[in-house]
Amino acid sequence: MIPLIRSVALLFASTITAISADSTPPWRELFNGRDLTGWKIVGPTPKASAVVENGELVGHMIRGTREHTFFCTEEKFGDFILEVECYQTGGFNTGVLFRCIDTPATASVRLQGYQMKVDPSLTRQWTGGIFDDYGKNWLWLQTLAANDRGRTAYKFNEWACFRIEAIGGVIKIWVNGIPTAHLLDDTYTRGPIAFKIHSFPTSGSAEQEMNLIRWKNIRVLTKELARYAQPIDLPALPRDSTQTVLPKP
Repeated sequence: MIPLIRSVALLFASTITAISADSTPPWRELFNGRDLTGWKIVGPTPKASAVVENGELVGHMIRGTREHTFFCTEEKFGDFILEVECYQTGGFNTGVLFRCIDTPATASVRLQGYQMKVDPSLTRQWTGGIFDDYGKNWLWLQTLAANDRGRTAYKFNEWACFRIEAIGGVIKIWVNGIPTAHLLDDTYTRGPIAFKIHSFPTSGSAEQEMNLIRWKNIRVLTKELARYAQPIDLPALPRDSTQTVLPKP
């Protein structure tokens, strides 16, 4: 009897171990921490500073760059779950673009798509919201105006973890584990993932020019997304009809 009990116990333990191992999401690293393999720098000349340093993608604005510069994946993604860590100093204006499309040569930005905003405004605090950036103007699709806890999720000069789930026409975003957006929209369906380094006029200050944005631990899921998608306690809403296209200063 004892050997039988022991066998059953071992079988049970093996089953639990197998289930536990099988529940680990099959994450795939998008950045190797050494170089730009799998990435390209997108933008007209002159470009912003976009380099690899200390295992991170590091960017900062350069005066005289008339358009945004992007760290852009060579691979295109439709449905996915993305996690990335970000460290921002000062008032650096940046964001995570996804399902990007190339724009015409006449456009004032080389990539367009959904953009999870990393908001430099200390009063608005809409990091984790979603907007569409046309280069010289933009349109907010979902703000954090009614999300008090979401507006305080992000902190300057601290590492932050962003999670973006884009599955069909449903987009969900978390900042440091706090839900910030739940958008229903199907404008963009497939394209690269990109990190923005904002354009910067020649008249910009030298101090602001040296503000940095750092990205690391960039990983993506593209399989069994329904299994690994997280519930979110924000209502799923279409794009905010009260928002209009705003010109840039």
